[in-house]
Amino acid sequence: MASHAVITSWPGGPHPVGSMPGVKGGEMSRSSKWQGWLAIGFLAVVGCDAMPPEPEAFEPNYLYAHRLASTQDLTAANGTSRMDQPLSDAQRLLVDWFGTPDDPKIPTALQEDDLYKELISQEHLQMAAGPAPKDTTEPGSRGLYRQFCANCHGITGHGRGTTAASQNPYPRDFRMGVFKFKSTPSASKPLHDDLMRILARGLPGSQMPAFDKFSQDQRKALADYVVYLSMRGEFERALLRTAAFELDLEGSDQTPPDRLYDPSNSEKVAEQLDAAKDLLAGIADKWVEAEDEVEEFMPPETLPVPGLNEVDDQVALDASIARGKELFLGQAAACSQCHGASGKGDGQKAPDFDAWAKDWGMTTDIEPGDVDAIRPLLSIGAMRPQPVLPRNLVEGKFRGGDMPLDLYRRIRYGIAGTPMPAAALSTSEDAPGLKEEDLWHLVNYVKSLSEVRLTSDSSAAPSTVADEPAAQGSQ
Repeated sequence: MASHAVITSWPGGPHPVGSMPGVKGGEMSRSSKWQGWLAIGFLAVVGCDAMPPEPEAFEPNYLYAHRLASTQDLTAANGTSRMDQPLSDAQRLLVDWFGTPDDPKIPTALQEDDLYKELISQEHLQMAAGPAPKDTTEPGSRGLYRQFCANCHGITGHGRGTTAASQNPYPRDFRMGVFKFKSTPSASKPLHDDLMRILARGLPGSQMPAFDKFSQDQRKALADYVVYLSMRGEFERALLRTAAFELDLEGSDQTPPDRLYDPSNSEKVAEQLDAAKDLLAGIADKWVEAEDEVEEFMPPETLPVPGLNEVDDQVALDASIARGKELFLGQAAACSQCHGASGKGDGQKAPDFDAWAKDWGMTTDIEPGDVDAIRPLLSIGAMRPQPVLPRNLVEGKFRGGDMPLDLYRRIRYGIAGTPMPAAALSTSEDAPGLKEEDLWHLVNYVKSLSEVRLTSDSSAAPSTVADEPAAQGSQ
């Protein structure tokens, strides 16, 4: 059984309750109180502006390190975590390769390989990174991410910015490398065009705004920076996972524990760097391969799909909608089990959670709804899990896009990181499961739920008011 105690002991990081420096039994010591009052008096005399600001730094992934320490029994006899040194080694390597929030870098290993040169532009990184300007609210040529994105997504891209806790759903944590809305299959990375589209239109029904007033180059800068943060975060996770599963972190009287990265060890550092390069290349390859994983889909020639083709046949469209409804309510598609019989998102019988909550919760034997077990983890990066609510289809707010091809891909591929599954397609004509044509019937039916009347000439206006209030949903 995994331990739920917070066993972190990283310098400068979170500490167990009652073991904070200068704190005894949860109470501040007398010497610490005097130190605090002296600091306040100094600031009152010289003013805050006289204090040089500390440079921004990316926050280590304490929560993932804690998860690995808990699940792999990497707790030393004195109660400290054997993930301490790997976490420290990982931060040193990350700074060497990826730089800092004020001075980001593209790892040399990516710059030297022609395969990866187009992934991220250093010029775009510089435009997105750095401090936000203090004298304007307009986007400029520096600090775009911190000015417009960090309040929600956090400087590290961990989804815990200053406003994140008040949002539902929470802002995306980019570090897992999982993206919901894209033109590629569920397990694939998005295209840069997918990221650009989200930046241009936002995510309806969430607090992700449209950056439609930005120039194309400014949106490209933010898209590149999201890729940068995601690759950096995935690389950190891969390093920590390697340490937990492949290194001897305990050592012995004769042999010191293995290290992830130790530049002072001339005998092993080359091997350590080669292993790290392999991990990074595996992550970068997935971004490069995304272009080849895009599939083209079109409905049968005689099937009208308003907004996609020009088949003007109202009788055929009505029949398609009726078939879509039958599938929606039936067992083959089973859409109503979550979205409800009326499509208002009220069919779910028990709460479910997204992959970001399950990543640290259920993997450490903590149910996302167990508030008491979660509370100690809040100080090391956990967010109180929010149940994922199925989309209220009647409202017509589709975060991944409301065009027929957008909906088709959501049905066919599912939504990565959420309980929304991929369609169970039949493997042959006689085998059970959904046929390709069935997915288009579902698209027509889903569109019809939020339309006054879906017509084959695509001229119907969307309904502005749902006939009953319902949960908005977070998928």
